[in-house]
Amino acid sequence: MVQKYDRDYALSIPPTDDFNAYVIAAFENYEINEQELYEIQNVYFTKCYLAHDNPRGQSGHGGDEFHYMYSHLPIIHAVTKNGTFCDIGCANGHLLEMVHKWVSGVGFDLQMFGVDISEGLIELAQRRLPHWRDNFFVGNAHFWKPEKKFDYIHTRGELVQLKEPSEKPKRRRTFDSRMIFEHFMQNYLVDGGRFIIGPYWYENEDDVLKGLLSWGYTPTGYSEKTHYNKSDMKRKVIWVDKV
Repeated sequence: MVQKYDRDYALSIPPTDDFNAYVIAAFENYEINEQELYEIQNVYFTKCYLAHDNPRGQSGHGGDEFHYMYSHLPIIHAVTKNGTFCDIGCANGHLLEMVHKWVSGVGFDLQMFGVDISEGLIELAQRRLPHWRDNFFVGNAHFWKPEKKFDYIHTRGELVQLKEPSEKPKRRRTFDSRMIFEHFMQNYLVDGGRFIIGPYWYENEDDVLKGLLSWGYTPTGYSEKTHYNKSDMKRKVIWVDKV
């Protein structure tokens, strides 16, 4: 049975691949339930992020400032008007901080909001960005609904990838990728708003685009660039408008 976790997140940090394989296997074998799975992932990623001493690492990015900008700057290509912007899985708020800086530089005014399952990371975001303190929310975004909808919402590309597992899972979560995507579209986004996904890397097949098209959603636009030192990899941001 999963026990209540130490608020100091005093856990050892196994490699991400090992952790994912272990905890997902435990869920599929009915050793833990879905709520326990979320709790374990929450504690693990909180511990991983807080172990870093810079805002990029605390938001889940392993590179330096140059690589962060190279990877994330294309997000602003999706911003075409003033409005509200919510980062789903905002961690320490660094992406919100940088997107606001970049769009302000080209003349747009965005009000920034963020939601994350990790209380520890939201507390860090509120300390780092006290002027947005009341705009950060603790919640499991798969279930949580904001009081007001946003003009822009953003999340990472892993959400809508449709990679078939090598073996059929023994147990599935309450929400699959399509249900999560449509939950965000319906409950987070105003009519006429824009859902920004990415950036994400891909090589041969764009699984994000493949997933969206298979669900009947045609992207409104995208921004793509080649990996800075791997010519066979692409970095992409894609967006879908709610009509």
